Amino acid sequence: MRYVIKFSFLLFSAIIIFSSCGLFIKGFNEYKSAKNYHKQRNFYKATIYASKSLKLNANNKKALYLFEKSYQSALELNKSKIKNFEKIESDSKWPKLYHVYDELKNLGNELESIQSITMSYGLNLLPQDYSEELNRLSPLAAEYHYKRGLEYRKKREKQSQKNAANEFISAQEFVPSYKNSKQMYEEARAAALITLLIRPFEGKQNLVNYIRDQLMMVQSKKSKEFLKIITRDQMFTILEEQRLQLSGMVNDNQIVEIGELSAANHILSASLVTTHRPSEKIISEDIEQEKNVVVRREKYIDDDGEEKVKKIKENVYATVDYYKKSAESNLSLTYQITDVNSGELIYSNTVKTNSKFFHEWATYKGDKRALSTKYKNLCRFKEEFAPSKSELHMLAAQKLPKKLMKKISEHYSN
Repeated sequence: MRYVIKFSFLLFSAIIIFSSCGLFIKGFNEYKSAKNYHKQRNFYKATIYASKSLKLNANNKKALYLFEKSYQSALELNKSKIKNFEKIESDSKWPKLYHVYDELKNLGNELESIQSITMSYGLNLLPQDYSEELNRLSPLAAEYHYKRGLEYRKKREKQSQKNAANEFISAQEFVPSYKNSKQMYEEARAAALITLLIRPFEGKQNLVNYIRDQLMMVQSKKSKEFLKIITRDQMFTILEEQRLQLSGMVNDNQIVEIGELSAANHILSASLVTTHRPSEKIISEDIEQEKNVVVRREKYIDDDGEEKVKKIKENVYATVDYYKKSAESNLSLTYQITDVNSGELIYSNTVKTNSKFFHEWATYKGDKRALSTKYKNLCRFKEEFAPSKSELHMLAAQKLPKKLMKKISEHYSN
């Protein structure tokens, strides 16, 4: 039975070592990804990752075989797509055909990048030139998106203007500066732009002021394309320019009026609720520790007359006092977005964050050798003071602007 267990252990160890060896072979992870993509019939990505594997390890014949198989399959699949797209009568086929030929061009570039490797193994794969097809299709695809942009521009709704702007951008992706698409994009984007006025938030002033001030700073570049946020200072400037007094205007009954004055489309208002669990210390006293350890070594003469040393073990004891200290602050920001023109509630949600403090340490009496590894490590630490209520609140508040902006951006991207 002992030999069976030993053999099983050795076999298990061998399997683990063999399995982990791949992690240290150059290009192994790329080859593995290529295999997975090939199984999913994503022959394009399978080709790309097989090529990456070969660039890292030109001796990987399995990667070479997978590259050849994936490359040929990708070619056949894309040529089949071309036949199907060419049957479409509408102009929507032009961008689709362009993307297929562009993928074929990328496959050719990938083959060319490892051609010295493929040729060394006798593979006569030659990349094809698709520049003529791409040059023919790019203005046709650009014109398709340009016309769609013009159609969307005829409608006044902001969503239609946003769609128009995206179509003009798509036209420029096929042909840079196609016709007047750049100018048309700017006009459509301006018409689609939503201005969001951030009202003063309700709640602890230092926290809500921090959150509002940080909100614009964390706005992503993409969301700025169609969403403009007016900060508190900008709102004050607008009101001052119109020679109006701010006092008495910022209240729930005058949302529409303030929005109109600041040229806002929507207004965001919010209230912050804070909760705090003060510092709490929990003590577990007199935890007994016991361990059998070597206390001394004694010399003796064995039966062959040789001097040996034996270890003398005894039980040693200690008691541990174990301490835990924790505190927590929770912030909940409930916000509403209101339409300026109608005064109707468009969207509402709640964003929550928290900040936690936790510290543990221990003291002991008795023989240190009796301590477990856990308590031995904890005895190295001393008691720490928990952050104050205001400090924990601010730590939690620092997480809120990004979470709030993410929610706002998601709302306006839909």
